[in-house]
Amino acid sequence: MTGPIRTRDWKYMRTIHDELLNELCSRILQKAVEIAAAEQKRPHQRFLELYDHLRKSDRIVAECFDDWRRSNIDDKIVSLRYRRLLTDDLVNLLAEQAQDWLHKVESIMKH
Repeated sequence: MTGPIRTRDWKYMRTIHDELLNELCSRILQKAVEIAAAEQKRPHQRFLELYDHLRKSDRIVAECFDDWRRSNIDDKIVSLRYRRLLTDDLVNLLAEQAQDWLHKVESIMKH
């Protein structure tokens, strides 16, 4: 489903790129701290969990932020929304047409 992301929305998404990336990285780092601090587990077990967490997190960062271009911003918006980075408040700043499109995509994804 191709989205109706117009130039205005593309420019807006570029302005919040760093904010969203920092939020995701903060979440990843917080989880890493929790894993590393779980002293009831052996160090090797914590290491393996931390490694797995960072490997999976790297894929999420790539999915949401690698190759950030106008031509694929629709996919990035869907990924950001799925990861709960693109909040309702941020979505409300998109054009109405883009909001409608995103709500349709979300509706389809729920089924």
